[in-house]
Amino acid sequence: MATVSFAMSPSLTTSLQHQSSMLQKRWNIRVSRMSKLKLFTSITLIERKRRRTLICAASQDAEEAFRKTVEMDRLIDTLRDANPKGLQQLVVENVLAFNEGFWIRLAARTDTCKSEDDKRDYEELATSVMNIVDLLVHKTHEKIESATDVLKAVLKPVIDGVEEISWPPRDPEALKLMEKEIIRREQEGQLDEGFLAEVSAQLRQSKEDGDKPGLEAMLQKVLQLYASRVLSKRSYAKKGNEVLKASSFLRP
Repeated sequence: MATVSFAMSPSLTTSLQHQSSMLQKRWNIRVSRMSKLKLFTSITLIERKRRRTLICAASQDAEEAFRKTVEMDRLIDTLRDANPKGLQQLVVENVLAFNEGFWIRLAARTDTCKSEDDKRDYEELATSVMNIVDLLVHKTHEKIESATDVLKAVLKPVIDGVEEISWPPRDPEALKLMEKEIIRREQEGQLDEGFLAEVSAQLRQSKEDGDKPGLEAMLQKVLQLYASRVLSKRSYAKKGNEVLKASSFLRP
């Protein structure tokens, strides 16, 4: 069989190579543009989502701020309309509401008053509320300090001069002195709910620390003595049909 061969002229070959090169360049440019377009589209979508999220967050923040402002205005109006006795009660019931935001809002309303009488009323209200809040804080501090001092006095016979607290105490007389101190404090009316809260708080802290079993047992004993002296006079609990003394249901 005869073989037929074709021979292209050099000029034709060069022309084809040139066209192929141009097509390749155009293809590369097109691919590059498509990639950039996809990247731009992705960035645009991400940016839109981010803006939408920011707008939603800003909207929620604005709604929350508006809601708080309405609540503060309602409280301010209620306080303003209350008589002196009712004002004290309202301050006690809403003591946690008197934060920085409340005072800023009250100052803003004072500044925007149209009459001097209204402005004077707001200023007097602010002074009254501040005085009541200060009194509440002072009384709370006094009560906490008083309860702490009473507990220290009760525990003093057992822990005084002892490097490591142990239970029962090495000196039997120390326990008797602690019981006498509890009796004396109860007769003086110092074993109130504040004292009970202080003992419970110290006991909870001792359990969390876990490194003072002697102190933990001692505080539990104080609770039992407290129950036998105070709670048994005014309360009892039931377990089934059995009546339990307060010292029983406080025992760990």
